[in-house]
Amino acid sequence: MGNARTVHGGLDAAELRSLGLRPEEVLDFSANINPLGPSPRVRQAVAEADLSAYPDRDSLVLREALAARLGIGAGNILVGNGSTELIHLLARSRLRPGQRCAIFTPTFGEYEPAATAAGAEVHELPASEAEHFRWSIDEAADTIRDLRPAVVFLCNPNNPTGLYLDRDALEQVAAAVGEHGLLVLDDAYAPLADCPWESLPLLGSGNVAILRSMTKDHALAGVRLGYLVAQPEVVEGARGLQHAWSVNAPAQAAGLAALDDDAHVDAARAVIREAKAQLCADLDALGLAPTPSAANFVLVRVGDAASVRSALLRRGIAVRNCASFGLPMHIRIAIRTTADCARLVEALREVLAGE
Repeated sequence: MGNARTVHGGLDAAELRSLGLRPEEVLDFSANINPLGPSPRVRQAVAEADLSAYPDRDSLVLREALAARLGIGAGNILVGNGSTELIHLLARSRLRPGQRCAIFTPTFGEYEPAATAAGAEVHELPASEAEHFRWSIDEAADTIRDLRPAVVFLCNPNNPTGLYLDRDALEQVAAAVGEHGLLVLDDAYAPLADCPWESLPLLGSGNVAILRSMTKDHALAGVRLGYLVAQPEVVEGARGLQHAWSVNAPAQAAGLAALDDDAHVDAARAVIREAKAQLCADLDALGLAPTPSAANFVLVRVGDAASVRSALLRRGIAVRNCASFGLPMHIRIAIRTTADCARLVEALREVLAGE
């Protein structure tokens, strides 16, 4: 990838300005976050954060709150400036030049540049569209045993496909990784999945690190907040490379407040369930069968994704062009409210009809 910036969802200020649009005029389906936005409790906590004082560089209070909630030690947790920072810290701390890194693809775009920056040799474990982007876990496990990678990245539910592997599949992958490597399980979208399951018991294998992003389930993309759960030696290796004051005071305050507001995430899950069912039915009616997804987004084959995205954006609708995932014929649509999704479908109908 060289020095190319990784493509992500979210609105681009320069692009909107070139189109004469203001952010508040655009319905953003390109970022997969809680459709209800941050809870009032989180907004209040952020507003009350002391902006004149340095934040706790170790996020001690938040780590202790997370530890109490998860039933693990605070030494098993590292809080970061979003899960992206933690991905890069893990790559730098666990990979050496010439070592191998395996990545289940297509997937989130930060794993490869993180591994490449560490000098690792990157190997993809690809899924095919013909199989609805479902990996053959038996084949992947065989490849992992042959490669003996130092790090394996797996996003579950996967971005952008929405595939959600079960515990048995993850245990099979962890066993294939063995003692010589580390399986990095990115749980970012699990809280908003159809039927989330608890991945923490996988830590018992000793070779699994779990990434979680409060950005998604609590709609905190603007403050950046995530955390790593792993064995203490893995946590300490990453912590040793983390910049001071990486996690700011509003982010820490938001995290603490979010942990006390499960009802907000439960409400979002109900909204997503209803809106996704209706959106998928409407897409089917347009002849656009979405890839089966357990997550709060769907992958849809539309033909020329770049053109469809541009046409929708001119109508005030933002979706994700999946060319950066190696899927130039697909767009990814985050689930918003039923009313918002209805506006998207109407705009998409116009675009497909050439209106």
